[in-house]
Order: sequence, then C-alpha cells, then structure tokens
Amino acid sequence: MARALLLAGLLALLCTPYARAIGLRPHLALSKRAGAGPQAVADGERGGLPVVLWHGMGDSCCAAGSMGAVRAAIEEELGVFVHSVATGDGEYHDIWSSFMGNVNAQVEVVCDALADMPELEGGFNMVGFSQGGQFLRAVVERCGHRLPPVHTLITVGGQHQGVMNTPGCTQGSAATGWADKACQVMQGLLARGAYAPWVRENVVQAQYFKDPHNLDAYLASSTFLADINNDRDDKEGRYADNLAALERLVLYRFEDDSTVVPRDSAWFSFFNGTDLVPLCEQDIYTEDWIGLRRIGEKGGLYFESVPGEHMQFTLQWFREEVVARWLAGEPSRRR
Repeated sequence: MARALLLAGLLALLCTPYARAIGLRPHLALSKRAGAGPQAVADGERGGLPVVLWHGMGDSCCAAGSMGAVRAAIEEELGVFVHSVATGDGEYHDIWSSFMGNVNAQVEVVCDALADMPELEGGFNMVGFSQGGQFLRAVVERCGHRLPPVHTLITVGGQHQGVMNTPGCTQGSAATGWADKACQVMQGLLARGAYAPWVRENVVQAQYFKDPHNLDAYLASSTFLADINNDRDDKEGRYADNLAALERLVLYRFEDDSTVVPRDSAWFSFFNGTDLVPLCEQDIYTEDWIGLRRIGEKGGLYFESVPGEHMQFTLQWFREEVVARWLAGEPSRRR
C-alpha cells in the first residue's frame, strides 16, 4: 500500500502543471566566485578534439549556471566543437529525464546521435558529470565500435559501482519546494522497491542501485548497471574491447561526497557489506570484465580527487584541472 501511494504521488506530480515549472536545482553548482578567470590553456596548447558532455541528476544540457558555463569554458579555452547531451525536448523535459526515464533507451538515442554527428568524425573526448559519467561509459561500451574513436573519457563524481543508498536531495526554499518533493518521492520509491518492475524501468536512479546486502536481487533485476559492468555470468565481450580502446579513463572523486554512497563508487570501489573493496582487488578488474585492466596496464587509468561535496567546484578549477590537463592539445601531448 505504501509503495502504491508513493507511485501515485509521483505520477500525480508528473502530470500536473507544476512539473513544467518545478525549478529544479541542478546538482552541479558552480561557485559564484567562478567567473571567467584567467586563461588556463596557453595559446600554443589551444585546439584539440571535440568534446561530448552529459549532465547529472536534476540538471539540463545547457543551463547558464551549470552545463552552459562548462560548455562555454571549453569552447573559449580550446576553440573546439562541444556537444552537450540532452535527453528531453527542452529544459524541463531534459531535467525530468534525469529522474524519470529508461537509461538504456537514452543511451541508445545518444549512440545514434553521436554516430551521425559529422563534427566528431576525427575522434573526440567525453566528460560525464555525476550519473552522466556511467551513462557515457555505457555509450563507449555499447556502441564504441560504431563511433569515431573516443580518446579520453573523464567522469566527475560518477557512480560506476552504483549507489547503495538513495541519492541525496537538495533542501531548497519555497521556490524549489516542488523539486525537493519530487526528489523525495524518488527516494521513497527506491527505498521501498528499487528492483520492482515499474521502478527499475522508469526511475533513473534505480537503474544504478546496487544493494550489497541483496546481490542476488541486483543480478536478477538490474536493468542497466549489472549489464554495463558485466556482472552476470554471461559476459558481453564487446563491452571490454570497446572500453579498452580508450586512450585514457580519468575518474574524479569528491573528497567530502555525501550524495554518492559509497563515495568511492566514483573510483569503481565496491562496498561488499563489510569492507570497501578497491577496484584492483575486484574481479571486474583482475578478470578484465569491461576492459579496465587493459587500460590500466597501458598507463591510461587515472584516479583523481576533488576537494569538497558532490558536484561543487569552481569554473576556474574545471578550466585548469580538466580542460588544460586532459583536453587541451593533441592526444599525444596530454599527460
């Protein structure tokens, strides 16, 4: 009964006029101190490959205070083509699709769009923010063989080994109250049935939920994460080959992250119910289920830390740490 009421509440919320004027606060919150700042890329290092971005939960492809500013920073620093993924038609639908939707369908649409994008024909790089990190990894694994070469994939605060607790909600003012309620309904649905058929097919965050105390249910019911991590006995070899073709996989973790539990899921670490197991001690790495070992053996796997809470960084940090370090110049000149 409780689950039915929660589901009814969510559907009612989605079907009211408030859904189009909800004023969701994106999880990416660039510091107000983060203006344009000094140029981070020297003139001789300008240029490089086109860049594809995928935003996180509660954000949109082009919001001026978040992804729009990130896109503009890359364009200004490098002078390259930047495509920011949208999974909904218009800002509000894009935001809602980060809570409600089928991730497998979203990934397939993005695969098709990138394959048809002439600006990417010479190869490109990718940057995924929060859940957008594992979604872009899915793009590489599932359709990298039919895309131009993806050289570097950077994930910022991703959840590569899923989440074991429901993602945190912002505590907003009256202006964001409906957004908070929507997020809280999502939390309630996950807590009461992340693997229930309707929830696992339609609530985005349920599709990378991984309960360490009930791995049998996860393996039987996960519609997304168990597949892209090749967690089941029937492995998809193409996933490993496609991901291993990356030049670099750069994994950023937020040091004080309380939104992603466990925090080190950003580094592929897994909490087994007792201990936090680092990537190098897991079968996904030692048996090379998805190509991570091959990337590591060629020196292309990087584990990086960001000070602060989940998705709280300055635009100048992004220019200096991500754009200048990983995206600027020709691939062979990057560290």
